[in-house]
Amino acid sequence: MQFDNVIIIEDRYRNYYPISISTPLSDIVIGGLRYYEHIVLWLMSLGYDANIYVITRNYLAKYWRGIAESLLTRLNMKYSIRYLDSIEDINGPSLIIHTSLVPQIDTLNKILRNVSAGTEVRCDDRVLINVVNDRGNETNRDVINNCDLLMNNGIWSVIKWNTELLRSNSKYLIKLLGSKNLDSDISSNAIIDERAGDVITINSTVEPLSYVKGPSLLGPGSRVLPHAYIREGTVLYMNNAVGGEIKNSIMDVNSLKEHFSYLGDSYVSRWVNIGAGSVTSNLKNTIGDIRYMGIDTGMIKLGSIIGDWVKVGINTSIMSGKYIGQGSSVVGFVRNNIPPFNMCINNDCERFRIDKVIEVYRRFVELRRSSINEMEISLIKAVYDASLHEPPP
Repeated sequence: MQFDNVIIIEDRYRNYYPISISTPLSDIVIGGLRYYEHIVLWLMSLGYDANIYVITRNYLAKYWRGIAESLLTRLNMKYSIRYLDSIEDINGPSLIIHTSLVPQIDTLNKILRNVSAGTEVRCDDRVLINVVNDRGNETNRDVINNCDLLMNNGIWSVIKWNTELLRSNSKYLIKLLGSKNLDSDISSNAIIDERAGDVITINSTVEPLSYVKGPSLLGPGSRVLPHAYIREGTVLYMNNAVGGEIKNSIMDVNSLKEHFSYLGDSYVSRWVNIGAGSVTSNLKNTIGDIRYMGIDTGMIKLGSIIGDWVKVGINTSIMSGKYIGQGSSVVGFVRNNIPPFNMCINNDCERFRIDKVIEVYRRFVELRRSSINEMEISLIKAVYDASLHEPPP
């Protein structure tokens, strides 16, 4: 089956709060890559050259293209992607993928073999994939109901499926790269344990006396510091430096956890700094299911969800299943969710002024010896405004 376009549509973005305020769901990192990069990897494995469109909210469509760094782009992979706030102007045969579907390439291959133009794959009332001959004619002839597919229900599902997706899609990425170890510096005194999955290192550094267990991905510019314990499911997407212990956790671009501490079953967004001795709880003392924003996740292990531009002070403890919203600064004992743009000592918070948030961003960029992105500053302002008008679910 041939199609000109692949269109990625956000599903239930409010369930990904607060990450979704500043990141299109297509660009959330899961299984080592951004969601849409798994689609790109899949298309490349098939030899397809399709236009990729992301349908997201207006301010994200406006600013995100000038901000988001891509691992595949860093590897000089060529593809076309556009961020739009409407599907109306896209014409021609299209494969429409909803972000509720976990982008497991083996599963996508099976689906593609069993669908044709006019087919819709869904789980009850949730559309997962839709194939249309023409964007002007989306009437479906066939409906396939399949609730056995891996599905994302919210940001907690990203953590739930992260390790499995990393393990299953790694063979496609390794084939594209030509090697599991690409231009990386791995100390002879480090231990790389691949008994449970591949360790993919891309222009990264693994320093002496550290232990890295697969499946894991260490992206461009990332460093694993001496004595670190990197466990299964760890994703250092790009330009991260980590020490201490990490397990089944994702760190997006330019975030740091350099000191001894624990990060487990957590999502860390861009430009975050986690101070020495800070830990995330990922297990209740009762060993019961963890709720996120009042929703029963069905998971007994879920750590912290940390938004862009957050600063976590030294010796901070974050209770399981809690989020810290964009631009916030926290220190102490975090037992409640922290809304975006707040400064908190324990759970005593006050609103962080936008000019101060931008000042902290500039300082952190300079500390990282990187370049200040004016589009990032525009996004911070847009997200600040959105946070005022979009309270938590």
